[in-house]
Amino acid sequence: MFSKTIAVLVILAVAAVPAAMAQAAGGEMTVEMMVIRENSHSSVREQNLFALSHIDGAIGRGNTGDEIYAALERLVLTGTQNRVVARGRVTNNFPDVRQEAARQLGELGTEEARAIILRASIAETEPMVLQEMIAVLGNFALEDNVPTISAIVRVAGRMHRSPSPNNHVALAAVNALESIAERDGGLTYADAFWYLFAVAEGPYVFAVRERAWEVIDGLR
Repeated sequence: MFSKTIAVLVILAVAAVPAAMAQAAGGEMTVEMMVIRENSHSSVREQNLFALSHIDGAIGRGNTGDEIYAALERLVLTGTQNRVVARGRVTNNFPDVRQEAARQLGELGTEEARAIILRASIAETEPMVLQEMIAVLGNFALEDNVPTISAIVRVAGRMHRSPSPNNHVALAAVNALESIAERDGGLTYADAFWYLFAVAEGPYVFAVRERAWEVIDGLR
């Protein structure tokens, strides 16, 4: 099955080459960008991951053009806001794709990348993806951190108030808030303190609650 999947991806990539070469000759799009575009539009998990592997390489080479942002936005929203429904079931719900797309947006570290993650976090419900998004937001070194802090508290707070609070999400949020506080010389967003105390006194394992108290003590 795996070999068949790889064969399909190779065929798709090769099929895209003639059109991509024609565009590249006009300075519009390279073969790699065509492969990324085609596979990021797919509703097949393996093709999405194939696109992400190419995007990761492109970012590593310094290619951060508009097509990279557009592809990552499609992928970080796949299955949540960009849904394919068949017989009443979402067929493109791929948390690992969204998680990796969020990580790569973090590598970009720009205002536009943050805006995409903020939009994606609104409809996201998978703890593994939320954990990645929160960690990424905490690493953004941007001038205005209020939207970042607000999103972290909103997303992590939503999980905190759910019937099943998640230790990993809570720890990611606590660490992210500490990182921002260290860069900004403190926290001035009142809801951030509410969340830290909620974790410190909440239904979490001892290590997570203790970590929250450490961050609170460091801010006093």
